[in-house]
Amino acid sequence: MSLISKFRRSPCGALTLVLLATLTAACGGSDAESTGEGSGTAAAASSGDKITIGYQPGIGYAQLLIMKQEGWLQEALGGRQVEYRSLTSGADIRDGMISGDIQIGAGGIGPFLVGYDKGVKWKLLSALEDSDIWLMAKDPRLTNLEAFGPGDKIALPGPDSIQAVVVKRAAQEQLGDPAKLDANMVKLAHPEALQSLLSGQVAAHMTSPPFQFQEQDQGARKLLGSADVFGQHTFNSVFVREEYQAENKDVTDAVYAQVERATKLINDDPKAAAAILEKESGGQLKAADAERYLTDPSTTYTTEPHGFMAFATFMQDIGLIENAPSTWQDLVFDNLKGLKGS
Repeated sequence: MSLISKFRRSPCGALTLVLLATLTAACGGSDAESTGEGSGTAAAASSGDKITIGYQPGIGYAQLLIMKQEGWLQEALGGRQVEYRSLTSGADIRDGMISGDIQIGAGGIGPFLVGYDKGVKWKLLSALEDSDIWLMAKDPRLTNLEAFGPGDKIALPGPDSIQAVVVKRAAQEQLGDPAKLDANMVKLAHPEALQSLLSGQVAAHMTSPPFQFQEQDQGARKLLGSADVFGQHTFNSVFVREEYQAENKDVTDAVYAQVERATKLINDDPKAAAAILEKESGGQLKAADAERYLTDPSTTYTTEPHGFMAFATFMQDIGLIENAPSTWQDLVFDNLKGLKGS
């Protein structure tokens, strides 16, 4: 059995196994949603003829979903082929970028910093939003982390996801040991984790918008939020390998411009943005719900990166990474260096 297969069968595998799996694998299985054809190649990655954008489920990628539905990036790039590919975790996106299958990635702080630590030459092109992501539970027995027993599983996207890092920080603060709940963590994509929480198959879900709101609507409770342990922080950001950015600056400039455009639309006219998201979802996400999620005070859509140093320092302290940046500006391209990041 391969190392990757072992990890996929054992979501709570050791970090060394996680890193071997995520940093040496080619892009894993995915649910591709494309406006182009098939998967990319290393040759396409360097040529800039095709652009594949990898992201995950959720309204935390609202700008990318708006860009996809409206075709803004294709228009800005003169009709060049663009594929939007939905994957289940940040680690899968990282694998795809390492293999050259994905040119533009989007995801959380955890997988990005693990890649940075292990020598992946990439930087942030844009943040997408600051968001307080929540640990949700339905069982009234679970009122805090001390109430979790060995059989109380916590669903999250992966062991180096931003969700996992938040649980570890909360465990350190509440239980005195950041690894105390490691054995409780199980890897599930957010849509499946939502169903597993509501059906009682898992005890809790460390989640994100819109899933945390949907779970709240169906009787789940917030046990803690990421802002409780990390303060203001970016949830998702867009990142690019430095070599690709150097060879395809017209593409990365266009991506950033369209992310800024979508961010402005969300902030200035959330009703219009919500209508686009309803179309993008094929009607599964109703515009009224999308508008409620977009305007919830727990989330602010911004291209300015926040909280990267707080996460990096903590991850280094507990051994998730060895090398933390000396400043947040080490992590970003020039277009972000003049902002008030952290």
